[in-house]
Amino acid sequence: MSKSRNLYIIYSILLLVAFTFAVRSSNNAFMTTIPLFVERYFHFTGTDVGLIAGFSSLIMFLATFFINSKLNARSRRYLFIFANVLITISLLLVMYSTDFSIWFYVLFISFSAGIIMPNIITSAGYYPDRKVRERMMGIYTLALSASLIVGPILEGLVLDYFPLKYGFLLFAPVSAIAVILSPFMKFPESKSEESKDVKVFSNPGFKVAIFSILTYNVPFSMIIYFSGIFAEQAFKMPYSAIMLVFSLLFTVSFISRVALSYFVPSNLWRYIKISMFMTAIGVSVIFLSRDVLFYVIGIMLLGIPHGLTYPLSISSIGRSFNINKRNKANSYFFAIIMLINILVPTAAGLLIDNIGFRNVMIFIVPIIMILFVLARREVKLIKLNKLSEQ
Repeated sequence: MSKSRNLYIIYSILLLVAFTFAVRSSNNAFMTTIPLFVERYFHFTGTDVGLIAGFSSLIMFLATFFINSKLNARSRRYLFIFANVLITISLLLVMYSTDFSIWFYVLFISFSAGIIMPNIITSAGYYPDRKVRERMMGIYTLALSASLIVGPILEGLVLDYFPLKYGFLLFAPVSAIAVILSPFMKFPESKSEESKDVKVFSNPGFKVAIFSILTYNVPFSMIIYFSGIFAEQAFKMPYSAIMLVFSLLFTVSFISRVALSYFVPSNLWRYIKISMFMTAIGVSVIFLSRDVLFYVIGIMLLGIPHGLTYPLSISSIGRSFNINKRNKANSYFFAIIMLINILVPTAAGLLIDNIGFRNVMIFIVPIIMILFVLARREVKLIKLNKLSEQ
């Protein structure tokens, strides 16, 4: 590998890490704080929180599936830069929102996230060499995890001294860093003649990625939107402590991703199985929890699949599509995640109001088992370590 290429890769890594850290920390702060914010200031019920979470995911789904996946590289670049500016402005102003205008801020930030996130994945997977590409994806997911740790810690410290609404303001300067870096991100062009022939949904590697991410995304969407409210009501936890519990979840996730990044796994299915079973165990522990310690242990156990599932899923996609087709596959992958995040919080909010957070969580275990069977059926058709290395 030439010296100039090494320097270019180092530059790309630094850019990717800085941008991912800025975007994900600010976006995650919004996702974890908005349920507490609307419950505290606007007296939203569990159903209301579910609706606003579902609305957020709907906007991200529409932006990703119907807009981002259809644009060429140049148009995506301009929209990408605009989306970063829109998030920064929204974070500055959301603290002044009302029970009506909050829906517009959710719309602006969710639309921007729907444009930004799939493009980061595509940019991280730009390299044709499989090992370099998957190491870059590993670094990308580590940057995601690191930002998720630092964000709640900073917010938890701020909320010890300031009202909840000031948590948004903290991340506006962080988001401004992403605005500055956004013009430098890579946007590989998708060849139109190849993109028309991309058969994404019938691809076995794509199916395994979807079943894998589903097993974790269903409980994780509930954790993000409802666990903070549950911890406050069931265990009388202060807002600062709730943010620190989120930080523990993401710390375990980060450690899991560090362990995974030591080598590029040849057999993805082995680790996908571990992730699925750890999700079932963590969800069961939360259901059984009757004190803070047991609850926190359950949350921390879920950090393991949170760390493993996403990089394993995008590695499966990366091995299944060449670079010209990967933007469409990544856009559809992210859009499906958003579709789940529409359905799960909306339904969960209604169920939680009637049977409680714990009881809803235990219903997730049979869903995980069904998804495991579906994923195993696809794995019988393929060997993930022998997927295309293009």
